[in-house]
Amino acid sequence: MNKPALSSLLLCFFAISLMAQSHFMEAPRMISKNKLEPRSTFYSYPSLNKALEGNRLESNLKMLNGEWFFQFSETDKQVPNNFHSTSEDLTNWDKIPVPSCWEMHDYGTPIYTNTVYPFPVNPPFIERDNPVGIYAKEFEIPENWDDKDVILHFGGVSSAFHLWVNGEEAGYSQGSRLPAEFNITEYLKNGSNRITLKVYRWSDGSYLEDQDHWRMSGIHREVFLMARPKVHLRDIAVRTRFDENYHNAGLQIRPEISRPAPAEAKDWSIEAMLVDAEGRTVLEEPMTISAGRVINEYHPQRDKAYFGIMERMIEAPRKWSAEDPYLYKLVVSLKDKEGNLVEALPVKVGFREIEIKDGELLVNGRSVKLKGVNRHDHSETGGKTVTREEMRRDVELMKLFNINSVRTSHYPNDPFFYDLCDEYGIYVMDEANIETHGVGSWLSNKTEWSYAFLDRVVRMVERDKNHPSIISWSLGNESGSGPNHAAAAGWIREYDPTRFIHYEGAQGNHEHPAFVKPGSGKHVPYMANPTDPDYVDVLSRMYPSPDLLEELANSPYVKRPIIACEYAHAMGNSLGNLKEYWDIIRSHKNLVGAYIWDWMDQGILETDEDGKEYWAYGGDYGDKPNSGNFCINGVISADQTPQPSMWEVKKVFQDITATAHDLSRYEVTIFNRHSHSDLSGYDLKWQILENGETLQSGSRAIPSCLPGESVIVKLPVKKFEQEKDKEYVLELNYLLNRNTKYADKGYETGWNQFIIANPEVENQLKAEGSLNINEQSDIYTVSGKRFSISLNKEEGSITSWKYRGEEMLKAPLKPNFWRVPTDNDMAGGNHLFKSMKLWKEAAQNMKLSSWNASQKEGLLTIEAGYELPVENSKLDITWHINGEGKVKVALHIQKGEDTPPLPRLGMQTTILSDFDQVEFYGKGPHESYWDRKEGARLGLFEMPINQLPYLYVLPQENGNRSDVRWLSLQAAGTDLKVKGNRVFDFSAWPWSMENLEAATHINELKKQNGYTLNIDYRQVGLGGDDSWSAQAAAHPEYRLSDNEYSFSFELFFEK
Repeated sequence: MNKPALSSLLLCFFAISLMAQSHFMEAPRMISKNKLEPRSTFYSYPSLNKALEGNRLESNLKMLNGEWFFQFSETDKQVPNNFHSTSEDLTNWDKIPVPSCWEMHDYGTPIYTNTVYPFPVNPPFIERDNPVGIYAKEFEIPENWDDKDVILHFGGVSSAFHLWVNGEEAGYSQGSRLPAEFNITEYLKNGSNRITLKVYRWSDGSYLEDQDHWRMSGIHREVFLMARPKVHLRDIAVRTRFDENYHNAGLQIRPEISRPAPAEAKDWSIEAMLVDAEGRTVLEEPMTISAGRVINEYHPQRDKAYFGIMERMIEAPRKWSAEDPYLYKLVVSLKDKEGNLVEALPVKVGFREIEIKDGELLVNGRSVKLKGVNRHDHSETGGKTVTREEMRRDVELMKLFNINSVRTSHYPNDPFFYDLCDEYGIYVMDEANIETHGVGSWLSNKTEWSYAFLDRVVRMVERDKNHPSIISWSLGNESGSGPNHAAAAGWIREYDPTRFIHYEGAQGNHEHPAFVKPGSGKHVPYMANPTDPDYVDVLSRMYPSPDLLEELANSPYVKRPIIACEYAHAMGNSLGNLKEYWDIIRSHKNLVGAYIWDWMDQGILETDEDGKEYWAYGGDYGDKPNSGNFCINGVISADQTPQPSMWEVKKVFQDITATAHDLSRYEVTIFNRHSHSDLSGYDLKWQILENGETLQSGSRAIPSCLPGESVIVKLPVKKFEQEKDKEYVLELNYLLNRNTKYADKGYETGWNQFIIANPEVENQLKAEGSLNINEQSDIYTVSGKRFSISLNKEEGSITSWKYRGEEMLKAPLKPNFWRVPTDNDMAGGNHLFKSMKLWKEAAQNMKLSSWNASQKEGLLTIEAGYELPVENSKLDITWHINGEGKVKVALHIQKGEDTPPLPRLGMQTTILSDFDQVEFYGKGPHESYWDRKEGARLGLFEMPINQLPYLYVLPQENGNRSDVRWLSLQAAGTDLKVKGNRVFDFSAWPWSMENLEAATHINELKKQNGYTLNIDYRQVGLGGDDSWSAQAAAHPEYRLSDNEYSFSFELFFEK
């Protein structure tokens, strides 16, 4: 054949190949080629001892993580010819780490979008330039693998890929969050081998992956080779089922042998041995079955095969729960007819049983409340690639902060994450990688998508079925409802009846007489309407208010448990009224739990041109479409630091709490909220605090108290004299009395405080010293022996305060009614806060209506009245100044009728930067707010002033301390003291309020020469039932809605 003809033929073949590849990309029924059937996660070991040790690097495994060759193209048309040929020279290719997301290595653009698809909607077609990444890796096969099958494992590739091995096409896969495995034995050769992947950023599968997170691409989870004997255990399924008394449990094992199995394999055997966590053998004799029984298992014409091909009753096993995650190790071995070990597979087993009875969720027969969070895969430096160390840190933080459940929103996680949940004790709702938010229920009702729906659910269940931590299968997220979801649920119900099925999108029973048609005026989408389809086991809702949650609990139509699979939207400075939610959840048996949205801020760490670090969010990369900072809504920051709201979570979720029984006798009632644990693992520490300092303390064991019960405890407090001007508090601390996997002995899991006696507060400023007065038009100056204070009559402010001849203020002390808006304040549907903007400039534009100064010996009183530019509102300010330079400020505001609530009521100034230390007696040590202060304890706290603010990714209101009795700001040799006539709030920032409000990222905050100091009666609560509607606003009881408020405090400088 002549060369032109040969070239034409090759081009033709290449064009046909490209067309075939493209056809895969936009055909929902074509989701894989040559991909192996799913299996549970295990590793094959050559000996029993190695299997028991469980170090996977000692198994028949070869890791392919590390540096790979890489080429990036903006479109498929730009991909070079013959990239997969073994003759392709790789020396000029780029290199990229695997696993990783290529956008995190400057290829392509990270895109953050919530519900809007990043391409025009026309399923199954991708009508946008579709970037492609070409990966290549060279490797050699170990010599002892010559007689084995070699399985190539990809933990996760986004979104779809074609595979070549040594230049031959070996397979195709889509589905970004589950493994793809290929038997590549036939393609391998001695010496160097090459794998080549062509990875597409988008495919028709992307229509099923419209989740609210960063859209990133590439080989984002680990890659390895696994050697398996030619005849091997293809899969193992394990179940445990307790008797009616939850005492003894059946251990059921269903092994599967690879096919086609040779005839002689029927004479082989399968053995199973069980050891406990201490390495002791549980079974006197291994469980044994002939391989022939497995290969030729009888499947009846009617009924179905019994699950437990291998079964043994275990007497009184130690049960697994989130409170006691005890794991046994099961090793299943395949032996040939001579009894030689072919391979050994270890599986960790937790004996536990999940049930729903009478509207309650039961674990091992005990009612459980799911104190959950939603977790996306995210790393501030890795994007969607999360290291094992980061996963472990996530789980440890959950345990440290009393979180007992996680929803893998909205796709299956890396198998190692489930291993951690098994080991540490976290209940898991495992969620399928299905979300079609941008097209609603359309695809669930399209027959051609049924295979893809089912495939994603089946592969999730098959991979994760042996994890005791998984208590629920979730069919996906926000994809409407239809027969494709129902089909997937039906498959789960038959295949695995040991866990409950969840799906929030399954709403509304159309056949019920009380059903209300969507779109009608009477349709309430968050309600039961009047209940949900039968294919789900629980009624699930997103972002119900506490009142609506209680209404659901009391509905006569709802007979199933109720879960808020998303609630308490933790965007920015949020998570108000969490306690109110849990007061309701704990008061209803059928409210079985809720999952905070969400776990981590999905910020990407970046550095600006000045070397300042900040976290990027949607739109920062020029990504279109984008959803801005809507990905920044975690209870931990992107660097895995707990946010202030986490302390609220820990307090509300604590499993031990107390109420006062008889405080005069120091008797308290301690409640055990655990489901499975008594209180023998805890010590009780108690303290008597006098104005925040320990007066007495002690420690004792907690008396026997079973789960769900309470006990009265009398504390051995010695009699003491209480001083009238001091406050006395009883504090209880619940401490671990032994080391655990996540915390050492002595770790505080919870606490309670009780005020024993309130101090008598002096409300009048005493007349002291002598005063000099100098009045000039708008300025009124008062001076004494060590001070001089100037007041601006028109502004109602102290414009100058000199102490010992030095100016103390950098800006006037003046009234302030505004706060820098939080994310919830700025929510599109939060019209309440929009109406509050009337107050933003009110203090700057108020007009003096009256001024009266009177003086007694050693005490000046100034009474000033102001008209506010807000619908007949008035402000009265009274200044009391004595000859020692002490100032008492009293504010009295009268709001006009029908005026919106105040954002805050207080005064603001800027103090010298020399005041770099702070001490206060109030709620702390972290920030707290009116509706989020349950987790802040009353105490005496001291810290550098720069630790008061908190840097939210989008700068906003931050750093407030609540219920403060007194405050001291300290410079070298001088203190500024603030005392309240009632508890007050305060905050201090190194930035101006204007800069804080204007900044969109933390690197835009400019430190000023001084600290902005806010002294407040209070500010509106944080809210956060959601962050986009009217429900974003603080609840009515946490608003400054009254028509009148009064507030006073005293401040002075001293050496």
